[in-house]
Amino acid sequence: MSVATHIELSASQARSIAIGAQGLQTPSPFSSPRLDVRHLRWAFTKFGVLQIDAVNAVARSHLLVLRARLGGSHEGLSSLLEDAAYGRRELTEYWCHEASYLPVKDLPLFRWRMDRAAQGEVWSGIRKFVANNPDFVKKIATYVTNNGPVNAGQLQSKPKGGTWWAWSEAKVALEWLFWTGEVSVSNRDNFTRFYDLASKVLPAAALDDSISEVNAQYELLRRAANHLGVASTEDLIDYFRLPKIEGRRHVMDLVEREELLPVQVEGWDRTAYLPASAKIRDETSKSILLSPFDPLVWFRPRAQRLFNFKYRLEIYVPAAKRVHGYYVLPFLHANQLCARVDVKADTKAGVLNVLGVYSEADKTSEQVIEALAVELRLLATWRGLDSIKVGQRGDLARQMKKVIQKV
Repeated sequence: MSVATHIELSASQARSIAIGAQGLQTPSPFSSPRLDVRHLRWAFTKFGVLQIDAVNAVARSHLLVLRARLGGSHEGLSSLLEDAAYGRRELTEYWCHEASYLPVKDLPLFRWRMDRAAQGEVWSGIRKFVANNPDFVKKIATYVTNNGPVNAGQLQSKPKGGTWWAWSEAKVALEWLFWTGEVSVSNRDNFTRFYDLASKVLPAAALDDSISEVNAQYELLRRAANHLGVASTEDLIDYFRLPKIEGRRHVMDLVEREELLPVQVEGWDRTAYLPASAKIRDETSKSILLSPFDPLVWFRPRAQRLFNFKYRLEIYVPAAKRVHGYYVLPFLHANQLCARVDVKADTKAGVLNVLGVYSEADKTSEQVIEALAVELRLLATWRGLDSIKVGQRGDLARQMKKVIQKV
């Protein structure tokens, strides 16, 4: 079905809308330097879900995402998030985009995903293991019921040779129970998950199964539209990783209901959509380094359309074949992704190692370099590091070495 567009946006307007939708504009909406749970709630109104990632080259990704919007300190954000998730129980964990934090009250919107998982719509390794070992999975479920919270290591510390991804069989069983909603994450210790029955961990309202699959997916698409600001069908579907065929149909339904407005964005090769309530404002972004898993850039095709920024995470690329580096952060400045930086925190030595600094064509000026130097200083301070060491890689490395000494 083809939908005519009636609204035209310039490329700069689209970027402004996207930045405002994600809460990355300046000035910050907060005047208080001390953060509390109200600020965390506000951040979740902007991005909805917070992807969790184990890589700790600079800091955990979810803390970098929060820093970009809230500031604060590394330890302060970590404590705030931990209390909200495992103390207050305002947040919980589930597969929303990837493994993510989300507000507990929103968990019923993913009950359909739990039901599909129970029918076998999960990663093939988990599906095959559960199909071949149903009695073992039942034993794990019974053990958690009687002894939770537990982690996989307590159940089976030595993986059996040849198991999927070298995970222990207990870990695979626990992951299945987590996907299907039978267990939830009770707490973490040094990033290790501890699981318990969902009915013990979560309030009764979070276990509500009254929302139909189709209505849940409509609501998730509405929310994706608000979180993204302006987005194509593919962008909307990816935000909560919805089924693609149904997702496309649901987007068209929302357009017919005039809940989504079709727009043509300058330079885009496909129709985009605005929420019907959208107000087009001029926003100017913060000058901030973004996590590779920040919602502004986590869907790489959209990052390229929106910012003309081709982004590839090279963690799993052999070192000799990497173009930019192991853990590269895009630099957002004046509504553009103006540079990229490969960084690593050496917390023992108290050093932020800037291993590579790279420009973006026609976007990297003297002003950008100075702003990036300031941001690197702020990042080091946020991470509790005393100094910055700039390496040799990248066309901006030599210039950054000079500038960083002046800020």
